[in-house]
Amino acid sequence: MRSYLVDSSVILEALKGNPRAREVLNGLGKGPKFINSIIFSEVLFIFLKNVTGKSYRSLRGNTKEFLAHREELSKLYGFLRENFVEVPLTEEISDLAFELMTKHALLPNDSLILATAKFYGLTLVTLDSDFEMPAKAEEISLFGGETDG
Repeated sequence: MRSYLVDSSVILEALKGNPRAREVLNGLGKGPKFINSIIFSEVLFIFLKNVTGKSYRSLRGNTKEFLAHREELSKLYGFLRENFVEVPLTEEISDLAFELMTKHALLPNDSLILATAKFYGLTLVTLDSDFEMPAKAEEISLFGGETDG
């Protein structure tokens, strides 16, 4: 049975009602689905930006916005905890991420996500085409894009 690291792109799009993202999540079956702290953070942050319409700078320290959306954020937090197992980032993953970042010109978060998949031997589930070439070069299986493998 395959094990999956589910990227924030799939989770966020599924929450928006994107049929492709929902199809991808449903296609994973009932086995464990993993995230890391980067994915957890990206989902919460982008969700918060989307529901408030505010920028990073205007959200930072804005208690009013956080309180206004506390219930939605709590539901999202519960959804993440109920549906995904969070795997830890380690120093080895950080070192690998730096190597992948410089080798494939990945942004830091993307390199940490790809390194997590590689380190734990997980198939990366994503709708983000930025992972296609680096994943192929690193022999990391992808699921969710145009070329599932």
